[in-house]
Amino acid sequence: MTEIQSTKTQPDCDVVVVGSGFAGIYALWQARQRGLSVKGFERGSDVGGTWYWNAYPGARCDVESYNYAYFFDNDIVRDWDWSDACAGQNEIQRYLRFVAERCDVLKDISFNTKVLAARYDEDSGLWSVQTSVGDTVLCRYTILAIGALSDPKAPDIEGVDDFAGEAYFTSSWPKDGSVDLRGKRVGVIGTGSSGIQVIPEIAKLAAEVTVFQRTANYVAPTSAGPMDQQLVSALRADPQATRRAFRETYGGHTPMGMGDERFLELDAAGRERALRRAWDGKYIGLAFRDAYLPEANAAISDFIRQRMQEQVEDPWTAEHLVPWDHPYGGKRPCQSDVYLQTFNQLHVRLIALPETPIERIVAEGIKTSAETIPLDVIIYATGFDAISGPVLAIDISGLSGKSMKDAWADGPVNYLGTMVHGFPNLFLPSSAMSPSVLSNMATLAEQQIDFIFDTIEWLDQHGRPLLHPLPASQDHWRKETLRYAERRPGALTTKSWYSGANIVGKPRLFMVYCGGFKRYNETCYGEIENDFPGYELLESRRKSDRVRVSK
Repeated sequence: MTEIQSTKTQPDCDVVVVGSGFAGIYALWQARQRGLSVKGFERGSDVGGTWYWNAYPGARCDVESYNYAYFFDNDIVRDWDWSDACAGQNEIQRYLRFVAERCDVLKDISFNTKVLAARYDEDSGLWSVQTSVGDTVLCRYTILAIGALSDPKAPDIEGVDDFAGEAYFTSSWPKDGSVDLRGKRVGVIGTGSSGIQVIPEIAKLAAEVTVFQRTANYVAPTSAGPMDQQLVSALRADPQATRRAFRETYGGHTPMGMGDERFLELDAAGRERALRRAWDGKYIGLAFRDAYLPEANAAISDFIRQRMQEQVEDPWTAEHLVPWDHPYGGKRPCQSDVYLQTFNQLHVRLIALPETPIERIVAEGIKTSAETIPLDVIIYATGFDAISGPVLAIDISGLSGKSMKDAWADGPVNYLGTMVHGFPNLFLPSSAMSPSVLSNMATLAEQQIDFIFDTIEWLDQHGRPLLHPLPASQDHWRKETLRYAERRPGALTTKSWYSGANIVGKPRLFMVYCGGFKRYNETCYGEIENDFPGYELLESRRKSDRVRVSK
């Protein structure tokens, strides 16, 4: 291995990893395991990614902890005990810190450092990564492990800066314990997953809570509660078998509960019994084996609406908390056992924005078309510029200086959700056109990082050429993504952040691959097994990219 000093034309390291959530931590570890030198950058002061920033009261994962964890290391699986089947934010971040320490990757991460730009140099075949602290790092491979939900959405409301009280975002909640809501008048804007989790916690402290809802969401029972120790033992018995098995499923996790019968084969009474069993068993979305059929989904949607209304005492509030405008699954479904009941408390009030829109935010509170509501605190649970937003927040330029913003002007394009034509050796785990947020993100992180480093190893063995997908491969993959989305009820007809509809001016394109984890994994590895027929191999003008940097 040749020792190389960092210069303007030679790399400082083999790999730069941006982000230290599930994908970032694993990528740093994989780089070291493969004998590659690596530098990591994280804009927060600790690891965790989404689970570092989303520290609002009540934040928790709605994917069960049995699944939402690493399985690459047997000892990590066996040495960590989850306290709840749906772990909270603090516990998930502690878990990620535990894994980072166990894998000894903290030394590779520069914290409190934001990556501002990444530019490809055609002469050297290297990426130049620029940071907020003034550093420029040259590398052969750049991995943007920045997650799908990491670029907060700014409120599109007039007068945001005029408010004289306190304002907080669920997406960047203060971690110093400085937020005190006791006895205050609090307004919450947004009723997606974050809003549904935080509102019951706010109601325990605030004197008044006013919830401003643009769109109602489905709310089903949570799976939170004690861990099933029998299942834990089974997963721990052979973690590598579990890891392989996850990749053979549709969603990348332990088999989910599902009804035994088909909707089309049941009479009305049978359907009702199946729906009630599924509600009680907490698998209502898969109440039937053919739950994907529009008529089965319609029955599931109606059943959930009825159960939601039953939990709210005031008829007007119950009616407006129910989503009538889209089928179940068209938007990200939410889970809570306490959210709906929170509106039965006298100090909690719902404002339905389609009927009573916000006109502007004023110094004393929020002015709607009907009144000015005085507030001491406004909490923005307004979500994220999801999936493509984190990538576009970085100034990225590739071949011929073309920017990622130009490449994605009409919506994201890529192949297999990991690489974009014109940006050689730049990898985008958790980005658009992958199973992403409709899969188990922990399994996806491991699968995509494995695929990326297996790709790098292939390049290493073949003289380190440069790799990017063919335009035809990207066109095919976009069509595949839309083809499978058509089979998902509401995917292409519902305005949601899955398709960028929550951001004014953002191109509308469904951004999540719904073909299933097994099919996705097999397609990825089919490329390696067949010497990357869907990609173009390039040579850099200089040969510096053929020399590995000493660790």
